[in-house]
Amino acid sequence: MAAITSDMKVGEIVRNWPETMQVFRNHGLNLQCGGTHSVAYAAGKHGFDLDTFLAELNSARQNAALPKL
Repeated sequence: MAAITSDMKVGEIVRNWPETMQVFRNHGLNLQCGGTHSVAYAAGKHGFDLDTFLAELNSARQNAALPKL
């Protein structure tokens, strides 16, 4: 599946990749907005570096997709 991008909605990301919820929690986000805002909006509003935030989200997505040995 494609990478998580800045224009994707937070709710869409969590629905498709539940493992990303921990990344949002680590940044103090709890989806009170209903997940309707984009990653870019959330990063800007809360002062996160967008590239770093996206890297963390994509890392969580990729790590969950790896087979468990």
